[in-house]
Formats: sequence, structure tokens, C-alpha cells
Amino acid sequence: MNPTLLHTFIVPPIWLAALLAALLAGGSYALRWLTLSGAIATFCVGLVVYGLGQWQAAAPLLAFFISSSLLSKLGKLSKAARGIPVEKGDRRNAWQVGANGGLATAFVLLHYLLARHLTPTIMTLDRYLPMLFLAALATVNADTWATEIGSLAGGTPRLLSNWRPAPPGTSGAISFVGTLAAAGGALFIPLCAYRLWPIATPELITIAWAGFLGSFFDSILGASLQGQFRDAVTGEPTEQNASNGKPAILLRGLRWVNNDMVNLLASIGGALCAWALLRYGVYPFQ
Repeated sequence: MNPTLLHTFIVPPIWLAALLAALLAGGSYALRWLTLSGAIATFCVGLVVYGLGQWQAAAPLLAFFISSSLLSKLGKLSKAARGIPVEKGDRRNAWQVGANGGLATAFVLLHYLLARHLTPTIMTLDRYLPMLFLAALATVNADTWATEIGSLAGGTPRLLSNWRPAPPGTSGAISFVGTLAAAGGALFIPLCAYRLWPIATPELITIAWAGFLGSFFDSILGASLQGQFRDAVTGEPTEQNASNGKPAILLRGLRWVNNDMVNLLASIGGALCAWALLRYGVYPFQ
């Protein structure tokens, strides 16, 4: 590729970032990976991350988006083949896109704004914010891999709250295969950025560990705060707070805490873990 053209893709003008973000969102909508609202949200996320964070930020975001979308499709087919109800669907809407990519996008935007006005007192943010961006993505990627690969593998997951068996895909339930998948998903994100970013090995390990801890935090929230209901019409357990226009019966958790809220809180938790590990366990010794 021509060096000038390559540089244009690595450091894109805003029109190119908008064009490629539109192609990604439109293509994903055509593939039925996204709803219309999800496609609009994906365009906004892609525009900010690629336009302001350049290719270094776009690559790990694409790694998360493509791998998680493919796994969600495979998971839906596997559950349908085994007669397991699929409530969440495999097409992400705007709320799901925001819950999974909103915090990472905010870190890119904040880094871009601060990079132009850095002072000695906040100079360290220039290093922390990219790492927190990766940790937020590692968390949601670990959670998605754990859910989908754990469901594909079969077996009986167990609820963290009481260790009782639960149907595959139940929020707050974990399995051995799902836990291994979470570790792999958390490691996948920093590995995708390793050659593009000046990431030291301790930082890579820290990001992967923080992503894994964040996904475990997701399971804890799913087993405790996330609302679990009984359909008022069919009597079947569900994560939807209403069905057929009737409010579902709350069994545990909080009615307003749904899976999207749990994903967002988990990504915050993963980023906080990364900050603490870097602040007290990595950077003081470099």
C-alpha cells in the first residue's frame, strides 16, 4: 500500500472515519447483527473511536465487535437447536451498544480532549486512559465470550448466589468452560493491541486480569442486583420486566437493573481494577 494512503488510514481525516463507521454500521445492520438503533449507535461509537483514537483504538474495538457478534449468532443457533429459549436476541440495539462500548468510547474522547491541554499534574492520564480503554473492552469481551462459549459448550452452570444449577445463559451463573472463555476473551483484547500500541508485558497482563475480574463482577451483579422475573402470563422465568403488556413478577434483584445496566457497571468495575493494578502494582516499579 502507498505510504501516504496507509498513513491516511492510520491517522484518518474525519470524513474517512465517518465513511468507514457508516460502512461498518450499515454492513452489520444488513447482516442482522444490529437493529436500526444499534446501527446508529455503532456509527457514533466508530466515528469517535476511529476518528479520535485512530487505528490503534479502532483495532481492539473491531476485535470485540466482530468476535462477539459472531459468537452471539452461533450461540443463538446452538440454543435454538437444543430448544433453549433466547430472550436477549443476537441483534444489538442502541442500549446494548452503549452498555458495551460507551465507557471505552468515553475514554477515547477524554484522552483526545486532554491530550491538547495536558499539564504536569495530569500528564499521567496520557498513559492511564488508553489502558483503561482497553480494560473496559476486555471486560465486556470476556463477559460475551463467557456467556456464548459457555452456552455452546453445554453443561450446567451454577448461580453464584446459591450455587444451584441454572439454565445456560442465565445471568449470574458461571461454568468451568465459561470461566476459561472469560479469561481468553479478556486476554484477546490487549493481544490485538499489542503490536499497535507501545504496551509493556506487565500492562498487557494487567489489562487481561482486570478484564477477567470485571467479567466476574458482571456475574456477581447478575446473581444479586439484576432483576429476575416470572412471566405473569406463562409463569416462565424471564429477564424481561414486562410481557404482553403486563408487568412481570419480580423474583429477585432490582426491577430497574437489567442486563445492559449490569454490563455497563461491570465495564466500570474492570476499568477501576485496571487503574488500581497499574497505580499500585505496575507503574511504581517501572
